[in-house]
Amino acid sequence: MNLWITREKSINALESKLSIESRYIEKGFTIIDTLLHLFEENNTDIFCRVCSIVLLKGKNLCFSIYSLTLDGLAQEAGAILRPAIECFELLDYFSADPERIQEALENKLPSPGNIAKKINGKHKKIREYLNSTASHFLLNPMACTHLINWKKGSLRYYQEYNENVLRKNLWTLFCIIVFLIYSVYRCSTFNKLIDRKLAKEIEEWKVSGLKLAEEDIFMKCK
Repeated sequence: MNLWITREKSINALESKLSIESRYIEKGFTIIDTLLHLFEENNTDIFCRVCSIVLLKGKNLCFSIYSLTLDGLAQEAGAILRPAIECFELLDYFSADPERIQEALENKLPSPGNIAKKINGKHKKIREYLNSTASHFLLNPMACTHLINWKKGSLRYYQEYNENVLRKNLWTLFCIIVFLIYSVYRCSTFNKLIDRKLAKEIEEWKVSGLKLAEEDIFMKCK
């Protein structure tokens, strides 16, 4: 058995039918690296130093989601999405009050749930969905439906490649990366690190990507 057959087909699709989706996701990671470099250049500023660590963790989590998605394991990648959400909510928490950086230095940060409450987080429904499908292993239909080949009435030993499903999951990842970038974007704007050129580049990437995502998901995945 070739354990990587789904990944191989996914990578081939990224170079052909899904090249647009691939390009937008890679651009997102490039923007993150640019922001990391800006933070690193200002690493004498403790605010920048702490935010850069949170951003890098968020990047690694997003890349992990990307990797699992290529293997057809987007459902399992949902378990990684929860700490990714915590990263950009923590950045929003710092952005709202930079003095909160001291809490991180003293290891006195509130719990992720309390942080979400303090910033009026908008991801409660996503958390609830993840709780019932991905963050925990539950034997319910929503969490286990992808494990069964319903046509054959047998277990699905590996997740098969599906172009439309992969396309939808790639655009979902794009949106997650947007959340992360705009959370750190607000932090770095406070420190006046982003010039107009980079700000325009980020905005154009986001707007055009969201437009394409809407077209792809509703026109090609219906």
